[in-house]
Amino acid sequence: MTYVLVALGSMGDVRFQLALARALQDQGAEALVVGMDDYADTCKEADAPFTPMRVHTMEPIRSPVLARVAAGNQTVGAVIVRRWLAANAERIAAVLDDVVAPGDDVVSGLLSLPACQLLSEHRGCALAELMLAPTLPTAYGASLVGAPRPGRSAVNRPYSWSLRRAALSVGAPIAAALRRRLPSGLRGAGRTRPRHRTHVLLGCSRQLVPPAPDWKQDVVITGHLRMPGAASWQPPQDLTRFLTDGDPPVFIGFGSVPLRDPVGAVEEQARAVARIGLRAVLQPAPGFTAWDAGWGEHVHVLRRAPHEWLLPRTTAAIHHGGAGTTHAALAAGVPQGVIPFSLDQPYFAHRVAALGLGPGDLDLTGAHGQGLERLLHALTAGPKTAGYQSRARRFSALIAQEDGAARAADVLLGG
Repeated sequence: MTYVLVALGSMGDVRFQLALARALQDQGAEALVVGMDDYADTCKEADAPFTPMRVHTMEPIRSPVLARVAAGNQTVGAVIVRRWLAANAERIAAVLDDVVAPGDDVVSGLLSLPACQLLSEHRGCALAELMLAPTLPTAYGASLVGAPRPGRSAVNRPYSWSLRRAALSVGAPIAAALRRRLPSGLRGAGRTRPRHRTHVLLGCSRQLVPPAPDWKQDVVITGHLRMPGAASWQPPQDLTRFLTDGDPPVFIGFGSVPLRDPVGAVEEQARAVARIGLRAVLQPAPGFTAWDAGWGEHVHVLRRAPHEWLLPRTTAAIHHGGAGTTHAALAAGVPQGVIPFSLDQPYFAHRVAALGLGPGDLDLTGAHGQGLERLLHALTAGPKTAGYQSRARRFSALIAQEDGAARAADVLLGG
């Protein structure tokens, strides 16, 4: 029997499934990560078995026009993702059909959950859901992505059900493609409550996502799932030189979020950092090509590095609010400036501000020009900086006590 861990999404989805795969392997279980082709090298570095889905990271949302439209609009972002999934559903369904055998245990993220539910019903598999952000029905706003009301409110519960249904519908094209491949007579694909689900694993720290009192008993907040192998990662010499040649830098990076002009964004970031008198590690958006351009000695343009390795060597982090980046910055103990674009990112931005780890109410203007300069100053030399730093260190000490991957593995293995 194999634990098939389906990571359909961004690097954040892959990182958490990788952490779980290694924890299962450490306890003697067989695990296989299924993800998009872009992340094959990452899985190899983590020494985790990997099967590619024969698709690459959501090419349509890398279009400059669509990136501009989707930025800051959760509905548009979800529509674009669904269209991408529909275009690639046959290939993804074929891979899932091939790798999931009768009696396997399947751990799925939200986008692939309807398809994995169908497989679990057809092949007698146990099905667990690994969530990266809280989208479960609840009346409690602090535990719900996009909650219309803070705190406890009767308004939140019907919204949460609508959110759950809408989120699951995004992955419906894969379930439809898979249904066409399986023997006839199957019913119930895409229901919101899989019959054979064993647990819902919320791969978050309790420090960041408080448990909702009205969640069902099968919901387990695992704690932070750390990227395996990050501590022993060997940086390239140019990054090592930059980090040791001056004061700790600020990190600026927006993950896989597409930007209209990736090269122009790096140029603007380098200029803002220079004006404030700081040093920075910049992680460009997808589509960046100007690797050999000179941006100044105060800047290092990063090709790749595990956030768990890099962020403890920085003084602050400006990012998009992805689940993985937010947790990595929380674990690193640095102040955060979260500029959310869409989907679950506004939730994590709100939680970071609510915990006093950085400024709140940031929008896309914080990624540009004077808005970026003000944010850099607030995180490094503003009147609230010392408070951000103190609270960041305190939460880092708390999250260091968590081992979310081991906890999740124990739950799946029945421990």
